This record gives sequence, C-alpha cells and structure tokens, in this order.
Amino acid sequence: MKTSKNTELKTRLQQIFYIALPLIIQGLVFQLQSLTDKAFLGHLDTKYVSAAGAAQMPYVATVDSVMAIGMGLIIIVAKLYGAGEQFKIQKYVESTAFYHTLLGTVLFLIWQFGAESILTFFKVDQAIIEYSLQYVRICTVYLIFIGIDCALQGMLQGMGQTKPIMYAGIIKVIFNIIISWILIFGKFGCPALNVAGAAIGTLAANLLSFVFILFYCMVLKREQFRLHAFDRGWLDFVPYRQVIALGVPVGLEFLLWHFSNLILIRFINGFSYQDMAIYSLTFGFQCIIFVIFSGTSKATLTLIGQNIGAGHSENADQFFYTTIILNFLIVAAAAALFFSVPGQLLRIFSNDTAMITQAVPYLGMIGVIMFPQSMNVICGNAIRAHDDTRWMLLSQVLGSTLVISISWFMVDRLHMGMMAIYITLFMDETIRGGINFLYYKKRYGNEKSAKIVEKPAGSLQ
Repeated sequence: MKTSKNTELKTRLQQIFYIALPLIIQGLVFQLQSLTDKAFLGHLDTKYVSAAGAAQMPYVATVDSVMAIGMGLIIIVAKLYGAGEQFKIQKYVESTAFYHTLLGTVLFLIWQFGAESILTFFKVDQAIIEYSLQYVRICTVYLIFIGIDCALQGMLQGMGQTKPIMYAGIIKVIFNIIISWILIFGKFGCPALNVAGAAIGTLAANLLSFVFILFYCMVLKREQFRLHAFDRGWLDFVPYRQVIALGVPVGLEFLLWHFSNLILIRFINGFSYQDMAIYSLTFGFQCIIFVIFSGTSKATLTLIGQNIGAGHSENADQFFYTTIILNFLIVAAAAALFFSVPGQLLRIFSNDTAMITQAVPYLGMIGVIMFPQSMNVICGNAIRAHDDTRWMLLSQVLGSTLVISISWFMVDRLHMGMMAIYITLFMDETIRGGINFLYYKKRYGNEKSAKIVEKPAGSLQ
C-alpha cells in the first residue's frame, strides 16, 4: 500500500512539474528581465531604479489584470481538453484574441494620455517622475498586442503545452538583456538612454516573445490548433462572454490586489525615493520565488480542470494537497537563503552600501511573508479551477480592505514607516490564505464533479 501511494505521489509530482517547469522558467526569465534592468540602472544611480520601479508597479498591475481575465479561457480550455472536446477550443481562443485586443488598445490609450495623472496620484517623487513617464509610455505599447498573446498562451496552458511559453520567455530575457545593456549604457555608438533604454529593451523583448508565440500557434502548429488568421469567428462575442463570465472576477481580483499594493507604493513614495529603491529590490526577490510556487499552482489549476473535465475529481483533490506541501518546501528553502546571506544577494543589484544595510531586515521579512502567500496562491488556483472565480474576488475585497486600512493606521497614526508595509503584507496573506484554505476544504475537498457539457452562453457549470 505504501509503495502504491509513493508511486501515485511520484506520478502527481511528475505531472505537476511537466506543466509547471516551463511556466517557472518563463516566469523566472521575466523576473530576470526586470532585475537585470534594475541591476544596470542601480549601478548608474539609485534614482533610476526608483523611477523604473515606480513606473513598473502600476504598469504591471495593468498587464496582470488583463492576463488574469484570460484565466477564464484557461479554465474552459482545460475542461474541454480533459473531456476530449478539443474541437470546441478554437472558437474560444479566436473570440478572446479579438475582444481582448480591443481592451488592450483602450488601456494603451489611457496610459499614453493619462500616465502623468496616474503616477502623480501614486505620489511618484517629482525628482524621478519624468524618468518614470518615459519608461511607462514606451512599455505600454505592448498593450496593443496583449489580447492575442493572452489568448494563445491561455490556450497552450489550458492544454498543458507550456514549453512554447517557456521558449518565448527565454527569447524575451535574452533580447532584453542585450538591447537594454546597449541602450542603457550607450554601447556600440548608441546614445546612453538610461531609463528610456531599459524601457525600449523591455518593449522590444516583449514584442519578439509575442511574435514567437504567434508564429508557433498560427504557422508551425496551425493544423493542430486549427486557428485562422482572421475570419468571422473572431467577431463572435458569445464565446468571449463565457470567458469573461469566469475571467472578469479574476481580473477584478488581480486589479484589487494590485490597487491595494499600489496604495502601499503611494505610502512608500511619500517616504523617499530611497525607500522606493529598497522596496523595489526586496520585492524583486519575492517575485522570483513567487514565480516558482505560482508556476506549480498554475500547473495544478490546469490539472484540476482537466481531471474535472474527465470526471475524476478525486484526483483533482490529491493534486491540491500535494502542491501545498511542495510550495511550502520551496518557500522554506528561499527563506533560509534570505536569512543567511541577505547582504550578498542585495549587492548583486546595487553598490549603495547604506541602502543595502537598510534593506537587509526587510529581505528577511519577505521570507516570512511568502509562507502564507504560497498557501493563498495554491488555494486560489484550486478554487478557480472549479469555476468558482467569484469567491476569490470576494476574498480579495476583504484583503484590499485590510491592506488599505491597516497600512493607513500604521503609517499615518503610528508612524511606523517601512515596517508598516511589510507587516501589512504578512497580515493580508495570512488571513486570506487561512480563509481560502478552509473554504476549499469545506466546499471542494470531497466534491465529485461531472464532465463538462455544452451549456447556454455565459455558463459553464
């Protein structure tokens, strides 16, 4: 019996890593892309790091929210794939690509004409705001293409074919490092563009990555995916309505999460741009580890969805608990590293000795915060895989309320400074992680799900 259980556990881990590893590599190279820019800029001037960080936070919030709406497509594709109904996937992908492109274009225009107002609201220091505006206006050009990119990546992830996503990520980071290095420092006769050079490198890398995904799905694998360059199917709003029925709560959830964190950024910008640099660096390390346990959690969402679609919900439950333990081990290893050699890690991205000294205790706090955060992430993905995206939105409403109220009290009334930011993050992740775990265990722990069947528009349950 023990041997049988060990074999089942090994099989589950293999399935998780088969899907997760390419997602993790793709995410890590994305973080490497960001951290490389910060390392280049940080060795020129701390204010450049602050400028890029201040612009990245709200821009990434926009990108993540649009991509999060695409979670609805991933859930639908996973269940259709698990049910052996791949022929239905095409219409969802094409409809999402078209209407998501319209959404991305609208957001691009908002950023182009409203960037200064947005950054001013978040109290970006006047000493760096011009650099931040340069950065965000260049990077947001990618929003025009994000709809198609999101739809194609959502299709691949839902089908468990994540290697192309990984290859796209590798292309992205290689070109970003090369282009940013040339343009930031002014190599090979190019002018030294500093922050603008980092933005151009990021945009060029994102577009090259998108072109690869487009070529793979529309040319190399055209027969397999049966996608058309453009036809009337792209204009059919009914499939997209089903996608957004599941995806909009996820998008709003991510938007709320980012908004509450941007309120924290607003407080930090009110302290000093040096504090913004500290937060940017420590948050960057958090993002690296987040990518790893987020990758395993996304893989589990796909596997849960496929098993529900195939009518094997008991297997879905086992994937959930396996990933909880796996994520805990990942975070424990990272936290040990953050506590043992924090100075050495921080010196990779800055030569400012005073700032590194101030940042050391906050890097340790990041290690602690990630334990409840990893629980929260896997619970969220498991719940969404059951088509329950509204609960996670309600959970995030609670979280955002806590973050805004607690941070305001500790910063404005208790004058706790930067420490208030990290304590707030820990409380938020702990409370929501606990609530979401209990919710999953009570509602879905022993659920027997039937195969997905064709439903009226707007409903997949």
